[in-house]
Amino acid sequence: MKRLFKIFIKGLVIENPLLILMIGICSSVAVTSNVENAIGMGLAMTFVNVCAELMISLFRKLIP
Repeated sequence: MKRLFKIFIKGLVIENPLLILMIGICSSVAVTSNVENAIGMGLAMTFVNVCAELMISLFRKLIP
């Protein structure tokens, strides 16, 4: 039973790709005081995520 629980927790928390992605975009939950700042922060976050994914896809063959 303990082994099954460990496998469940491992899949739910440790090896969960959606959780890892949400940790990467934690800046999107920040609070802003007006709409202009929110739009700017959203665009900046999108730009950073696109650049990070581009770099990862460029180096994916080199990373074991």
